[in-house]
Amino acid sequence: MASMLRLLCFGLALFAALPAGAAEPSKCAAGTIVLWGDGAHDDAAALNAWFRGEPVVWAQSQEEVGPVIAGRTFMLSQAIYPPGGTGRTLERFVLSWPERHETVTGDVLATGTDPDKPPSEANLRIVGGDNGEGVAFQAPDPAPQKPADPSKCLIS
Repeated sequence: MASMLRLLCFGLALFAALPAGAAEPSKCAAGTIVLWGDGAHDDAAALNAWFRGEPVVWAQSQEEVGPVIAGRTFMLSQAIYPPGGTGRTLERFVLSWPERHETVTGDVLATGTDPDKPPSEANLRIVGGDNGEGVAFQAPDPAPQKPADPSKCLIS
């Protein structure tokens, strides 16, 4: 009987040690999105967020990035998708994908204010890209992001 009780206690201890809700997705609020624009750090996620109109801060100064970015170089690991209508403009920029040996430079890439119109560009030059790169296309609307519950997050 004592060995049965020990076995039951051991089983309960193992069960208690299992992570609760390990498969449940995180409900934590996303942290601050930072943009470097120095050509050395991966800016793909932050630049996509900025193009979508989300708040983004400069990594060096922690100041909010405004609606116009000029004279910056961005190192990217994935594609960027500037949607129309978010009022964002890149001026005199370099976009570099080192893994793909691709570089895009331009004088202007502007999303405009009409969500039904594609972004406009001026003097866009692509080196090392595939045919059809840099051409506007109709993409589906992104799924809305659900607000997070910061009360369920660890704070240090």
